Amino acid sequence: PPGGKKLALPTASTEEPQVFAELAADKLFAEYRIESQSDDCILLEAGLANLARAFRSGRAAPLCLLKLTKRRGQPCLCLETRALEVDVTHDIPVKVLKAAEIEAYAPPEVPAPSVQLELPASRQLRTVVDRLKPFDRYVSLDGDMHGSLTLRAQSGEASIKTFFPNLSPRFDGFDDEAAAANNVATVRVDGRKLANVLAFYGVPCEAAIACFVEGVSFVLHVFLAPAGVGTVTYYLPVGVEEGEWMNGPEG
Repeated sequence: PPGGKKLALPTASTEEPQVFAELAADKLFAEYRIESQSDDCILLEAGLANLARAFRSGRAAPLCLLKLTKRRGQPCLCLETRALEVDVTHDIPVKVLKAAEIEAYAPPEVPAPSVQLELPASRQLRTVVDRLKPFDRYVSLDGDMHGSLTLRAQSGEASIKTFFPNLSPRFDGFDDEAAAANNVATVRVDGRKLANVLAFYGVPCEAAIACFVEGVSFVLHVFLAPAGVGTVTYYLPVGVEEGEWMNGPEG
C-alpha cells in the first residue's frame, strides 16, 4: 500500500502461528516508487527462505536496489547490491496476485483481549520457556491487569511455575479502565511454538505487548526499533485447557 509494506506469513493450519508485519516504506527506503492500476498496491507471494537469503547477503552493502521485474517471463524481485566494488544480483521468484486477493492475507479476526501486558525487555522470558518445554508440550500463561505474568508447565504430579511481577499493563482499547484493572486471563499454548514466537528478542524493538484472548489466541504485538519503522504481530492459537484434555474422549 502507499506509504507502507505489509508482509504476511499465513498458514492453512489453525494450529500453527501466523505472523504479519507492517513496515513503513519511508523508514526502509531512501527513495521508492510504486505504481499499479490498483491504487498503487501490488500483492506478491514469495518464498520466505529465498527472501531471507537475499537480504542476508546484502545486509553489509552500503546500497541496495529492490525492483519488480521479469526474468525469462517469470516475475521476480531483483535485489541488487554493491560491496567492495563487486555487484551482486539476486532474483527472487514471486507470484503476482490480484489486489482483490489481499483479503486472504489479512490478519485473523479475534475478539478483544481481556489482558494486555508489556513483556520484559530482557530475554529471560525466552529462557524460561526453553526450560519449561521438556516438562510438558504445553505452557500455561496466567496474566492480570495488575501487571503479573505466571508461566506454568505440568510434569506428572509436579507443577513448575515462574513469576514475572511488576509488568506494565496496557489499557489501549478498553472502554472502562477501572473495570479492566481487575481482569485476569489464562491461555495454554504449545511451548515449542511459543519459544519460536519469542525469537523476536533477537530483533531490536521498542516494546512487545502480549494480549490474552482466552480460548482463542495469544497475540503478541512487537513494535520494532527505531520507533515508527513498523510492527510484527504473532497469532498463536491456544491449546485445549487442562480440564478439557483430562475429561475428553479416550483414544
